[in-house]
This record gives sequence, C-alpha cells and structure tokens, in this order.
Amino acid sequence: MKGVFDKPLILDGGKGNVVLLYSTYIVDDVSKEEADYIIKKIDSDTFNTGNYELVINVKNVFEYELELDHDAYITFGVNNDAETHYKTIDFKDPETAKEAEQLIKEQFKNLGLTRKEEQMSPISAAIVPLIITGVTAIIGGLITWSSYGFQDWEPSRTQIVKWYVYLFVKISKTVGYLPFLIVSVLAVLFCLYKTFKRMVNPPFKVTASK
Repeated sequence: MKGVFDKPLILDGGKGNVVLLYSTYIVDDVSKEEADYIIKKIDSDTFNTGNYELVINVKNVFEYELELDHDAYITFGVNNDAETHYKTIDFKDPETAKEAEQLIKEQFKNLGLTRKEEQMSPISAAIVPLIITGVTAIIGGLITWSSYGFQDWEPSRTQIVKWYVYLFVKISKTVGYLPFLIVSVLAVLFCLYKTFKRMVNPPFKVTASK
C-alpha cells in the first residue's frame, strides 16, 4: 500500500508516550513499543485502527492548524463517512509540535492543502485568554462568595453534608474568605497579564486547508 509517509516518524507525545506518523496514519498516545508493533502491522497490511483511541487517516484531513511556539498540539479537521471531526494530536512541548508541522507540511501539500503562516491580530490573539480570564473570575467569585456565606453557617442535625462541602466549610471558617478573594484576584491579574502579553506580541499561526 502506497503511503503518504514513506518512512516511520516517531515523535515525543504527551504523558510520556509517542506520536507515530507512517503510511497514511497518524497514531497518537501510544508507547514506543506499541508504535513498533503498529509499524509491523501496517507493513503487513493488517493494522486495525479500531484497536486504538486516536488514529487519523491523513487522506481524510481537510485542514490543520497550530500556533507556533505556543501550542503543544496540532488540531486536524477530518472528514469521516460524511461527518466532520476535529482531532487534536498532543506532543511533548510546543517545540516538538513545531518540528512535527515542519515534517508533515510537504506531505499535506501533496494532498492538496494550502499552507499559510500569518501573525495573528492582537484582537484574535486575545480572544481565548479573555475567555479563560472570564471563567477564572466567575469561578473565583463563586468560591469567594460561598466562603463568605459559610462563615456563620451551621448544618442542622438532620442535614447530610458531603465530605468535600464539610471540608470547604471548615477551611472557610478557619481562614475566612479573604484568602480566597486574594487568590482569585491574583489569578485574574495573571490571566490579564498573559492576555496583554499575547496582544503586544501576537503569535504566528499556521493553517493549512483544501
């Protein structure tokens, strides 16, 4: 079977595992031993994709994207059986993800994908960090508000309280709500700092699509 990747490429993946690129497949989150076994199966034309959680047939990929020096993963758009799926392949770090994209870009060009590398605008670079900032602020606010409300709260004798609620109440009564407020404010300020940093120096984004 003629493959897109003529030789096996094995790159460091997430959680100490590897990513295998070989023939027409990208296989994520497998051990080095499993990758060697898959290579043999592909060579003998007996590879069963259903035995693994995340396998991409590269001939079904219609686009992929990556933020250079920021993302430790590449997101692929895949058409399978008239359905569109987006699958994320995790790598060890952003540098490995960048290396992987450099290794695959020519193969995907041959499959009809047009690659673009552009610096994101400050607004587009800030969208995701601002969403994270908002979620952080909401969660921090709810935790602080709950801690404040539990200062004078006592459960009735017949009331059943979950162990984690009891622990949270105990901590709230011991330290008060101010530590929760301080941590929440610091977390939001850190998120705003990261957002500002991305807006001042927006990352470059690679996109490839048919």
